[in-house]
Amino acid sequence: MDISLKYFGHLDLAIIFVYELKYKSDSLQKEYGTQEMVLDINPKEVKFYEYGFIESDSLMKLPDHQYDQHTSQTGQSLIRKRDANVNLNFEQIRMMPFYYVFESNDVINWKIQKDTKTLANYKLQRATTNFGGRKWNAWFTTDIPISEGPYKFRGLPGLILFVEDEKQNFVYSFVRNKNLSETYDTSKFLESHYSMNPIKVNYKTWEKLNLDFYNDPYSRMRTDFQPDWNVEINGRKIKKKEEFNELTKSTQADIRKYYNPIEIDKAFHYPNN
Repeated sequence: MDISLKYFGHLDLAIIFVYELKYKSDSLQKEYGTQEMVLDINPKEVKFYEYGFIESDSLMKLPDHQYDQHTSQTGQSLIRKRDANVNLNFEQIRMMPFYYVFESNDVINWKIQKDTKTLANYKLQRATTNFGGRKWNAWFTTDIPISEGPYKFRGLPGLILFVEDEKQNFVYSFVRNKNLSETYDTSKFLESHYSMNPIKVNYKTWEKLNLDFYNDPYSRMRTDFQPDWNVEINGRKIKKKEEFNELTKSTQADIRKYYNPIEIDKAFHYPNN
């Protein structure tokens, strides 16, 4: 774990901690996808989202900017109050022009172990937990008295710098941090998504929306299709609406193959068509 950490103890300021997330979209694959993730802590809230949103936001603020939208690759966009376990989960369904938010109460019960090590002059201690149907191993430091960490991992007596599940499907490693003079404005990409306000749903409804999409992923395109559209999907130009039916099975197979949710106890049960 190679880290660059300068913490100055200003709990009343906004701080951004950046982690590298390595993840497997398919649990059987050997290769990892990677994303830089932001643990964004301000005096009132904790937010977690992809660093790509900051990069896109910065480009759009330039005088001669081009309209640049970042689309989440991990589905890990969260907001919670400081010292709280209730998360607002912001999500999208691919190809669908809607933005959703639902609440989850994510209490994590840790067992602090005796193992310790030193890294970059910080003393780390190991903790373990079962969360989301997976077993997790974390390293935290009481030298930074912030009871937070990446994703929903929080509640230890110090900042979590590293956490991974037992099968190493998801690995979060701290990379760097930055103290800010004021809270970073995420309102254009997190609390709303490039002018799309979130539709509030509960988890049962969120599950149904995903299963409905799986059962007919091209429903909207088929309904709205016009013969003069220039529509191309996976390199194939669509000339008539019936062709969407032929694409459905391959899309469903992709959804099943690349579905490895971090919380497997909440996994959608896609039918094997």
